[in-house]
Amino acid sequence: MLELLSLPPILKGLIVLAIAGLTFPITGVYLFRLNLLPLRFMLMHGAILGGAVALAFQINPFWTTIAINLLLVLFMAKTSRSMKADAGQISTFFMVISISLAFIFIYKFNVPAKDTLTLLWGNLFTLSWPEVIGIGFFALVLTGFQYFFRQQLRALFFDREIAFTSGIDESRLYYSVIFLTAITVALAMKLIGALLLDAILLLPPIIASFQAKSLKQMILGSALWGGAFATGGFLLSIAIDIPASSSIAALASLAFIIIYLTQKK
Repeated sequence: MLELLSLPPILKGLIVLAIAGLTFPITGVYLFRLNLLPLRFMLMHGAILGGAVALAFQINPFWTTIAINLLLVLFMAKTSRSMKADAGQISTFFMVISISLAFIFIYKFNVPAKDTLTLLWGNLFTLSWPEVIGIGFFALVLTGFQYFFRQQLRALFFDREIAFTSGIDESRLYYSVIFLTAITVALAMKLIGALLLDAILLLPPIIASFQAKSLKQMILGSALWGGAFATGGFLLSIAIDIPASSSIAALASLAFIIIYLTQKK
C-alpha cells in the first residue's frame, strides 16, 4: 500500500479527501440548521450543467461547474427573496431548468453524455496540483468563516428575524452560507460524485447530532467523523481495490447504523 500511496494521483487523492472530510461537513450542518436540504439537489443538477457547458466549449469543467453553481445560487436567493417564497421551492425550479439546459447543450454540441455524467460518480484521480491547492484554499476559507462568524451563525440558525433585530447583517450572512455550500457541493461532486456526496456532506453531521449538545460540538463532531470516513474509506479502497467513493459511503453508512443502534439501545 505504501508504494501505491507514493504515486502522485493516489497521493493527491488522499490529501484532498482528508481536507474535504475535515471541512466539508461544516456546510452539511448549515444545510440542516437552515432547512436547505433541497438546495443540494439543485446544485447537483447545476454541476451536470456545468460539465455539459465545459465539454461543449472545451473549457475546464472544474471551474465551470463552480461558476454555474454560484450563478444558480445567486438567482435562487434573489428570486426567493423578491417573491418571499421558500428557498426549497425555488431551488426545485432551478433544478429542473438546469438539467433541461444541460441536455440541450449535450444535444446541440454533440457532447458525449457519458462524459458529462461522470460527475455522478466523481473523478478523484484526475485532479491537478493547482486544483488540489484550490480545494485546500477553499477549506481554509470555510474553516475561517465558521470560526470568525460563529456567534452570528448561532443567531442566524436560531432565528433569522431575531438575528436581524440583533444588528446582524442577516442577508449577507445567509448569502455567504449559500455560496459556500454551492462551492462545497461542486467540489464534493468532483471528488466522490453526485450520487455519494452525502457520505461526506450529510452523514457526518447526522452522526454528530446524536450526541452533540451545542452547535460547536456538532461542528467539531462532523469534522472528526468526516475526516475519519474520507481517509479511512480511501485507504480501505486501496487495500481491497474498490472505488474510493463507494468505500467512503459504505464506511459512513456502517458507522451510522452502528451508532444509531447503540444510541437507540
